[in-house]
Amino acid sequence: MLYQTLKFYLARIAVSLTLVFGLGYTVLFFLHEVALPNVLFDDVAIQWAIVLVCLFFGFIAYGMVGDQRFFNALHFLKGASPRSEPGDIKSQFENLLSFTYSSYFLPDAGKQYRIIAVLLYADYLLSIGDETPRALNIYVQAFLQSPRDSRFRKPLLAILNQGRELNQEEMDLLLIMVQQEEIHDPTLTQYLASLFLKAGQWSGKVELLFLSALENQCEFSDDIVRFALPIYLAHKRTDELALRFYFFALNFSVEEEEQIKTYLARSYCEGNLSGVAPGLHQKCGEIFSGMNSDQQEEIKRQSEENQISSKMKKVKLFRREDLQDLKRLKVEMGLVAGKMTVLGGWGRWWVDKILNVFKWIFLQLLEGLIRFGHLSLRAKLVSFSVVSVSIILVLGFNELTSKNKSDQSTAPLISIPGLKPSQAKKEDRVYTIQIAAVISAKQADKLIRKLKKKGVKGLYVVKAVRRSGGHWYKIRAGKFPSKNQASTHANRLVDSNAIKNYFLISLPKN
Repeated sequence: MLYQTLKFYLARIAVSLTLVFGLGYTVLFFLHEVALPNVLFDDVAIQWAIVLVCLFFGFIAYGMVGDQRFFNALHFLKGASPRSEPGDIKSQFENLLSFTYSSYFLPDAGKQYRIIAVLLYADYLLSIGDETPRALNIYVQAFLQSPRDSRFRKPLLAILNQGRELNQEEMDLLLIMVQQEEIHDPTLTQYLASLFLKAGQWSGKVELLFLSALENQCEFSDDIVRFALPIYLAHKRTDELALRFYFFALNFSVEEEEQIKTYLARSYCEGNLSGVAPGLHQKCGEIFSGMNSDQQEEIKRQSEENQISSKMKKVKLFRREDLQDLKRLKVEMGLVAGKMTVLGGWGRWWVDKILNVFKWIFLQLLEGLIRFGHLSLRAKLVSFSVVSVSIILVLGFNELTSKNKSDQSTAPLISIPGLKPSQAKKEDRVYTIQIAAVISAKQADKLIRKLKKKGVKGLYVVKAVRRSGGHWYKIRAGKFPSKNQASTHANRLVDSNAIKNYFLISLPKN
């Protein structure tokens, strides 16, 4: 179970990381270097979107693929033709069972799918009359999952009835067969009773089997009485099953007849079975009536003493741990609703709803991809062109919006031709080139690294307070004594495609 759980999570993590480092870097490289080489924009949102998509396909979609593969194989095997080669069909069933142990499923989910496959596999083996050791193993698995299905019980009984000595596990399997309500076949009951009698096995379940064999008057009833009677008497049993057995034992010549009648008569006087088994209580009364007066008085005296001693005893049925178990059982049986049950029900409802939404989106995406695959080459090229242009327009609009915000924040500092300074002389000021303004230090650092790769020198960042809250991080380059020198340098950067836009900023000398 632990090994399959590790496989489940490690496989999904590996798929997710492969998609992140493969698909993610490919998409980012295409956007920055192919689609939009000269556009500076913040791609943090795109990175997070790629990570979420990769996690979805790595964890959820990967499991959905496993489910689909399983049910596709199962559907094919359900419709297998009787004329198909049995070896090929059995090989496919074995592969399907092995698939349930794969990394696609957690242990519990794999077990549920394996039960479905085992029942179908056993049904197919029955249809071709296969009784090989592997087929018997599949019959056992199918019987343990569906013990009421007599189809799987009969071939197992045929194998167990070959006269060989049965091991403990096979005996336990027979006991399970005995407990099924559908079993009322006297022949089967006698056969099972003979197996347990021969093995000398005794338990609560075997006891019921022996009683059933006695009721059916099997041919070895006297052997059952000689085997079980010493066990009953050694423990001085007077419960309902023991009293029923004592009545069967009276039909045989046993040395303990007087002791048996004493137990039956005492049970009648104590009246323990009057409300539980009135018919058996009445039969005990007949035994009591058949005794002489002295025996009756002695039995009554013993019964009264037992009742008095029982009343003197204080019986404490439940320990503290038992009360906790009782409360747990009440919750499990639905007699009361636990808090965790209510919360868990709501939680499972929300999880199911969310998973259904994700599944619907994924299936719609797959359906769209299938429809896209059926389009002509021309339609595919047109669709790709429309999507690419839409992405470029959206990114360009975002870039324009950020530039407009930058214009508003730096308007008082822009040098406008024809406007003379009112508070300082020209020789007391310097000029710098402002390339961009972003709203986070991370974006500023990333942009500076990119500009340095393109040969822009003298870069520095100025931090300013935004009116709407937060800060501007203004990326600037160089300081020049005149506006003409600054403009010439900026135009040179534009011509070399190092930058796209700029503003000239007039600053006082330090």
